[in-house]
Amino acid sequence: MSDNCPCDRYNLFQQIYILSMITGLASDVKDTEQNIQDRLEQCLQGTLPKLACTWKLSWGPRVFKKVDDPEKQLDNAWFAVVDHTKNICVLAIAGTASDSMEEYLENLRVNEVVDFNAWVNLWSITQGIPEPGITPPEDINPELPYCAHGTSVGVWHVLSNVSTTTAGQDTRIDEYLRTLGPEYTIVVTGHSLGGALSPMVALGLKQANLLGGHDVKVLPSAGVSPGNDVLARRYAEEFPKDPSAGESYRVYNLDYYNVYDFVPQAWSLTDVDRNLNNILGKILHIPAGDLLNELQFLVALAVGRSEESGIPYTPLQGQKFEGSPPPPDSIETKEELEEVIGQQHVLAYWDEIGIRDFMQPVKDKF
Repeated sequence: MSDNCPCDRYNLFQQIYILSMITGLASDVKDTEQNIQDRLEQCLQGTLPKLACTWKLSWGPRVFKKVDDPEKQLDNAWFAVVDHTKNICVLAIAGTASDSMEEYLENLRVNEVVDFNAWVNLWSITQGIPEPGITPPEDINPELPYCAHGTSVGVWHVLSNVSTTTAGQDTRIDEYLRTLGPEYTIVVTGHSLGGALSPMVALGLKQANLLGGHDVKVLPSAGVSPGNDVLARRYAEEFPKDPSAGESYRVYNLDYYNVYDFVPQAWSLTDVDRNLNNILGKILHIPAGDLLNELQFLVALAVGRSEESGIPYTPLQGQKFEGSPPPPDSIETKEELEEVIGQQHVLAYWDEIGIRDFMQPVKDKF
């Protein structure tokens, strides 16, 4: 794949990250499913020509909400764009939205897990992708790959819902991807919870042989640990670092993460560089008081749910960077905390990848 286009301001990696981040803008909106989807489609139609002259919206976008409450944010958003001059298709995925650190740590179902092999073995071209079933704790086999139930449900939403827009109407995303010629590379990307969904979507589709002979790559960022150590190893085997000597953000198949971002620390309790116990002390410096007590309770709750799962949550292979500026030496208020989280979880990535000048106007207009 060529890294440049004559009318591009950004290299190919930057363009894919921009597509990934755009799905996150939809995650911030409280409205009906249809209204959010319309806004995302309008954003893409206006943004793609400014990003590069050759990207075309080819599937979706699709927004999904389990309960279509206009006071709630979306559950998932995803779309595909194609560049026929580079023979590349990008599937961008956003995960469950969260208003706060509290919602993020409390609302995800990581205490229940899914037997990844058993579930993916049920995927088929004709029958589609069935809802994942929960594995009882007493049936967990440490030699098998397991994925968090919440992550698995997100994957199911993405792969089982058809497009309701003109692009790819009435087809699932896997059905659309199979219409691409064998010369096309497919890149699956996502940030935050999308950074966990995108690797699992790619791994599941590849393991189920639903993408034929296409070259498939993944470009996740700020992803949580989706499952156990066996799952992480399986992913690394199927999606090795590409290119093997790649540096900074220009690498496929590694989770690109900011060491000062609390999100990638979930849900591991064993890894050194990404661990729930890093959130307080190593990342967030909060003096004694009500705010610290509240966060200690939330982290303890997250640790408990991770332990309750019966599996050792393990981060996927990653590539780290240090966001700038680092978190302050002392965070006194919730407002300061929200500002730090926003900086380290979103803006630091925009700055490190070099896309803030593009993303900020898009965000302001969304």
